[in-house]
Amino acid sequence: MYRSAMVGVVLLSSVTAQGSDNDVSWDTISHLVRHDLRPLVPMGGESFEVRVQATIGDLTGMRVGYSVDGGATVWVDGSVAQVLGPSDVWSATIPETLGDGVTYVVELIDGTDVDYLGASGVSDGMPGDSFVVDFVTLEHARMGATPVEGGAVFRVWSPSRHTCHVRGEFNNWTVANSIPKVGEDFIGFVPNAEPGDMYKYYFNNSHWVTDPHASALNTGDNSNAIVPDPFGYEWVNDGFVADPIEEWVIYQLHVGTFAGRNDPFGGAGNPSSYRDVGDRAAHLAELGVNCVMVNPINEFPGSLSGGYNPVSVFAWEGALGSPDDLKYMVDALHGEGIAVILDVVWNHVSPSDNFLWNFDGTQLYFDSTPVDTPWGAQADFNKPGVREYYLESVHHVMGEYRMDGYRHDAVMAMTDSGWTPQWSAGQVLMQEMNASIKRRYPDAGTIAEIYIDSSWVQTGIGFDSQYHNAFKNDLRGSIFAAAFGFPNVQQIANVIDGSNDVSGVAVMNYFELHDDAWPLNGHERAVRNIDTTFPHDDVYARGRTTLANAIVLTSKGIPAILQGTEWLENDGWEANKIDWAHRSAYSGVFDFYAALVEMRVNEPALHADSDVWVYHVNEGSDVVAFERWEDGGKSFVVIMNLSDNHYLDYRLGLPRSGSWGVALNSQDFGFDGSGIGTAGPIGTEMIQNGPHAQSALLTIPAMSVVILEHDPSGQCVADFTGDGELDFFDLSAFLMALGSMDPSADLTMDGAWDFFDISAYLTLYARGCP
Repeated sequence: MYRSAMVGVVLLSSVTAQGSDNDVSWDTISHLVRHDLRPLVPMGGESFEVRVQATIGDLTGMRVGYSVDGGATVWVDGSVAQVLGPSDVWSATIPETLGDGVTYVVELIDGTDVDYLGASGVSDGMPGDSFVVDFVTLEHARMGATPVEGGAVFRVWSPSRHTCHVRGEFNNWTVANSIPKVGEDFIGFVPNAEPGDMYKYYFNNSHWVTDPHASALNTGDNSNAIVPDPFGYEWVNDGFVADPIEEWVIYQLHVGTFAGRNDPFGGAGNPSSYRDVGDRAAHLAELGVNCVMVNPINEFPGSLSGGYNPVSVFAWEGALGSPDDLKYMVDALHGEGIAVILDVVWNHVSPSDNFLWNFDGTQLYFDSTPVDTPWGAQADFNKPGVREYYLESVHHVMGEYRMDGYRHDAVMAMTDSGWTPQWSAGQVLMQEMNASIKRRYPDAGTIAEIYIDSSWVQTGIGFDSQYHNAFKNDLRGSIFAAAFGFPNVQQIANVIDGSNDVSGVAVMNYFELHDDAWPLNGHERAVRNIDTTFPHDDVYARGRTTLANAIVLTSKGIPAILQGTEWLENDGWEANKIDWAHRSAYSGVFDFYAALVEMRVNEPALHADSDVWVYHVNEGSDVVAFERWEDGGKSFVVIMNLSDNHYLDYRLGLPRSGSWGVALNSQDFGFDGSGIGTAGPIGTEMIQNGPHAQSALLTIPAMSVVILEHDPSGQCVADFTGDGELDFFDLSAFLMALGSMDPSADLTMDGAWDFFDISAYLTLYARGCP
């Protein structure tokens, strides 16, 4: 017998193409035996491919050296078989053999540099340990059911049981097919099993149970597992690479309530489906978001749920569609340039329909006295087999289903809380998960739902980002207190640049996500709290929520909004579908979000890690201003007015002299706003205000965010002749433009050419060009 096949080796990857530099980048090489062979489970000496991932352009060549039953090493050349996201997939084919097994190593070539990959990693010389394909034990098979020629290979973890039968439609649910024990697992080939067939495991001739690694369960028929077809879906967007996480604008989406209510795209079932979401990817592209955060879609009891009661981390909720339907959704979103991150729940298992409980007749997945959380029992992370169950699901989600990261639910429940005595094992699990993702999926991102605002989340357990607790709490506190005239804008100013020792990408900013707008938890959307009368859309509900989310989208950090926010949705998100009639009824609100999201995505100065300086805090007027800028690039000033007052002559210091344009005003008529606000280019005056030597008089609407963009080469709006001087000819040119209703003369941007435009022009003329 051959020794147990190594699961594989993956080394840290990088999104950036390396190019031929005569230096193999060891930290860009990835090979997993259970996932990188074609067919997935070679049997009986058949020919098979060995696939290796490397950053695009890093390798100039690759070979595989193989040995049959310990014989002489034979080398076969490889080539690039596929470009998959940020990686080249190199492939070499090992021909048919007659022995019991094959061992192999991989030679990696970059110009003059030659290195080797074995079971323990990359080395300069030939490795001492090889990868193993054992045709007798089939230990190279992945967990669960894998279709092969003539049947399927099944593998299940069960250390203490003595026998295991696979019973299913392919053998009339009889005990005709037992599979042998190999170490702690049962692994074996079962003839005639095909994709779509239902099956269960039967331990010790007494205990039926479904497959924990199944992609789909038939919950209408005793939760029977279904044999998958991992290559049945034909992907369209192989080359998709997620935008860097510092550029993300996240849209939280619940599949079951996203589509079908007054929906111009057509009807949808209840719940709506994966395909329904994919068919509406264009809406999200029009909004401009580049990352969708999908509420949990792993199998849960019933068909209507928020998803936070999972029974599996492999099976997808069947009420929402098939596994291939889910792939279609991901593919369609990728086709619009939108990444997909999955909300996963590892901290507990649903207290109902929990087939992992007493799994094989023993309490295999849980402690003898299970760790309890407020939501259900937590698996025993101290057991290697349990950790492997969760860690293998990473490759299921981001490998086979090509998702682009995780939002991890209630991380503290696994890593450091009063009800998790195994917190150290939970920390190790999170570390191993994040390391695995960074190695294999370099463009993916991970976000922890954790409320400590501490860099330990990055340095201790390896997440890219975390929920920004202080930001959410202070922003919500200020927005709701604004109704009473005491918003305490200083507390918002304190968190725009982060909290404690975390900032930028390390934090995810939001005003309301699912927990904050979940009637099941006793919470309503902010528009309902602000305007308690149907349809919850008065000027205060509109003004304060758009203001709040504008602060989210312009502060330092990764911004996130909840589905329906873009059209002033007033219903929750789990029990009721979002109302697509709002898309037209509040088209100005949608246009506001689309314009702001476009700025946030496309302007590096507004990205998560770009610089910020909060330089103006006026508690008396409830106004805050801060600069966002990129070194050597653009500069923006974000002005927030949390009061109910319009300020018609508000003097504000500006960090740079010259002309400033109004890039966005949340109260523009086009955004269904009041129409009040400074328009046109703004020239600075050499009047000290705050820390700045220059300033300008601005009109700042109530409940607004106004964004100014510096234009160092901009022309003074009063210089109508464009000669750099202000004189009679400019006044004459302005009056002529006014008389002919030239849009450039409509300085108040109200669609009328009248005295107010003349007044605005004369005011700017008197100030002089910057």
